[in-house]
Amino acid sequence: MARIFIVEDEVGIREELIFLVGARSEDHIVGTCGSIKEAMLLIPLAAPDILLMDIELSDGQSFEILKDLPETPFQVIFITAYEHYALRAIKAGTLDYLLKPIKEKELYDALDKANGQPTILHAEQKEILFNKQSTMLVLKTLNETYFVRHSDILYCKGDGGYTTFFLQDGREITTSTTLKEYEMLLPETMFLRVHKSYLIRLNQIVSYHHDGLVILQSGIRIPVSMRKKDLLMQKMIYRNDQ
Repeated sequence: MARIFIVEDEVGIREELIFLVGARSEDHIVGTCGSIKEAMLLIPLAAPDILLMDIELSDGQSFEILKDLPETPFQVIFITAYEHYALRAIKAGTLDYLLKPIKEKELYDALDKANGQPTILHAEQKEILFNKQSTMLVLKTLNETYFVRHSDILYCKGDGGYTTFFLQDGREITTSTTLKEYEMLLPETMFLRVHKSYLIRLNQIVSYHHDGLVILQSGIRIPVSMRKKDLLMQKMIYRNDQ
């Protein structure tokens, strides 16, 4: 039986979560609260397996709870009304997130996924979760989780719902996340999506060919869409060599 702790400052949503979780025989609620201050005191005592946690609380963002706890040997399911917070959380290696309003099936699916899978957020994951200026990206595949520095990425290639990262050391890592999501996460001072299928690190570009291609230091040739040509030229002039 999974031990569930709920952190939610909106009373109506907290009561709804208590009702929905309480209806499942496989889960047991071991505590609830509505603030960071209360959570810091109660979570270590409750020793939950799964933490259901709203991001925006009355006294701050709940990311601080994970930051200040010495370790997090439980699964985290974030609850948020804001998609950009969800992206930040999921890329940091947290298990899942739910967008408000809460849907019963999505909640139960997330809890089923979490049951029996305790985890610990490591230093690299915490850097991404707590620091908006992080230089790291978490890439999750079916069997492994990789911690990749922005400066190790040469370029990314999107293919439908998948993205392949081509790294400085020759590795290729494919994830089931769209190129658009990574475009939002990677710093625009370092990267540019030059084509619907390609996101490149700007300081890897050696030259631009007027037939619509950029040549990277590795010799790779990547297409540039016509509507991105002027932006590419502008960024190349004022780029940061990172």
